[in-house]
Amino acid sequence: MPKLKKTMMMVLLIVASIIFAMGTSWAARKNVIISEQSWTGSTVICHVMKYAIEKNLNIPVKVTQLNGAVTWVGMDKGDVDVFSDIWETAEAGGIDKYTKEKKSCEVVLSYPNAPQGWYIPKFVADEHGIKTIDDLKGKEKLFDIDSNGKGDLWGGPTSWKMNEITSVRIRDYGLDFENLGVEQWAWLATLKSAILKKKPVIFYYWEPEWLFSEYDLVKIEEPAYDPAKWKFVQKHPEQSKITCEIQPTNVWVGISKKMEKRLPKAYQFFKNWSIPIGEVNELIAMVTDLDGKPKMSGPEAAKKWVEDNPEIVNAWLK
Repeated sequence: MPKLKKTMMMVLLIVASIIFAMGTSWAARKNVIISEQSWTGSTVICHVMKYAIEKNLNIPVKVTQLNGAVTWVGMDKGDVDVFSDIWETAEAGGIDKYTKEKKSCEVVLSYPNAPQGWYIPKFVADEHGIKTIDDLKGKEKLFDIDSNGKGDLWGGPTSWKMNEITSVRIRDYGLDFENLGVEQWAWLATLKSAILKKKPVIFYYWEPEWLFSEYDLVKIEEPAYDPAKWKFVQKHPEQSKITCEIQPTNVWVGISKKMEKRLPKAYQFFKNWSIPIGEVNELIAMVTDLDGKPKMSGPEAAKKWVEDNPEIVNAWLK
């Protein structure tokens, strides 16, 4: 019997030690852990979430950079509370597995239909009557940047898969463009100069990004995305055929259901979450080094944005 008591005491001591070591386990945690992704749109959203929750709910927030796969597993276990920026086309597998099969997580729409495509400055669209793909035909030379008599369309650096997709799209739309494959930084300098000089340019881009806060841009209209009209075989343009727009994507915020009982006010905050894509453009611009505008840190931009947008923030807090 004394030996049994001694053994039980040792077990209890071990258990107590484990509990003490796990003092920050998900069941005991009183903070919100948000997963930040590697792009600026995710970073600024994380800072806004952190500032709004700490200021209004008095709940501490920790932001940590994790990839998508690790974030899903962390939310499933309760070690991570929030997936800040889920692009549906990239994370469809995770959404299905963790919200529909395992049902340990849920998603809330952050903003719908984030677009990608070809853009031109509004002054070019207005002056030359360009609105659609068909409107570009016969006007390609307007966009001649290198003065070789052919229009230039920036489709991203040659290292991007999108550059290859751009070449296929130019061909299949029957357009007389050269695919300009310079690096992104060089293109952004070219774009800035062209807009200042009121010269026509056409280029691939995506939202949200700071360009759409800084410049007045128009997306070229294309036939709606249709899987039957989108066939892309990488490194095999002869097998590819694309005659529709790039698929837009919904962007979501993921929530671990384990947060509901532990931190119900924070959980409700994220259930109420949504943000207009234009506001994300503006937030990205605030933390970007742009001429004539002081670059802010992420926390500085979040503080200013939250204080300037009480209606949106109050909707999260209701």
